[in-house]
Amino acid sequence: MESYQEELANIKTILKKHPKGMTVTDIAREIHINRNSVAKYLDILLISGHAEMLTFGPAKVFFPSSRIPLTAMLNFTHDYITLLDRDLKFLQISDNLLRFLSIQRTDIIGRPLDTLGLSFFQLPDIITHAKRALNGKEFSIEKRYEHTQGTTHLRIRYIPTTFDDGEPGVTLIIEDITERKQYEETMKRIIQEWETMFHSITDMVFIQDTEYSILKANKSFAEFLHMTPEECIGRKCYHVVHEMHTAHSPCPCSVVQQTKQPATVSFYEPHLGKHLQVSASPIFNDDGEITGSVHIIKDITNQKQTTSSP
Repeated sequence: MESYQEELANIKTILKKHPKGMTVTDIAREIHINRNSVAKYLDILLISGHAEMLTFGPAKVFFPSSRIPLTAMLNFTHDYITLLDRDLKFLQISDNLLRFLSIQRTDIIGRPLDTLGLSFFQLPDIITHAKRALNGKEFSIEKRYEHTQGTTHLRIRYIPTTFDDGEPGVTLIIEDITERKQYEETMKRIIQEWETMFHSITDMVFIQDTEYSILKANKSFAEFLHMTPEECIGRKCYHVVHEMHTAHSPCPCSVVQQTKQPATVSFYEPHLGKHLQVSASPIFNDDGEITGSVHIIKDITNQKQTTSSP
């Protein structure tokens, strides 16, 4: 690879002396090199991140790049970060990752990835994925890491990287997602428990939106209509209960939307041949707006018949 390190260094030095920016002509005049060569060197500096460019009308003005030292960048984040060269040898490693692995920097810098005895870097496919990243393939995976302190859930990003000398490498950004995974597991368990309770209620219960569409129905409600809970979803409540194409009157859902208060109505439903008592309660979002309602239906036919009996 042809090297222009001296010319590049000279241009970087000149740009630092002129923080207000310089054109290609200004730089060429300063270092006594033709404009075409200067333009080529500036392209290299732009690509490598050592220079920045702004356009003012027809003129391109170049500035020194405000670069943060790599070691500082690695430690700005709580993530675990390491840089590998084209041979998958460790070039840099963040302090967070060193602490997590309980090792010293001298134990790892310059070592090939596949020669380390650390269990962390023996995670399945980590070397294979790093090699894929060398070929320009960026991707991420999630892994469980078992260690003496317990289990850590990780999200590992493999990022193809080109260093200042043009050589390829790989950046590994490793995020500890244990808390997120634990939260997901907790929420999954809560939802399962809620589903079990919801379907165990003997009263008929369903949840609908403000357009009267059923969002959720328990087994008791669905079986009462000779349907499954899944078949109820998306259907209009006034259609499945009353076989009507508009809201039924009296409709507790309409009352709830108007008053923002719970409502209870009783009526005889000829379509089902049942006396029903329907109680509805509003569901609010964080802004205090009604987004739907919960309905509890009781079959009071036997009560009505007992009451009406001589």
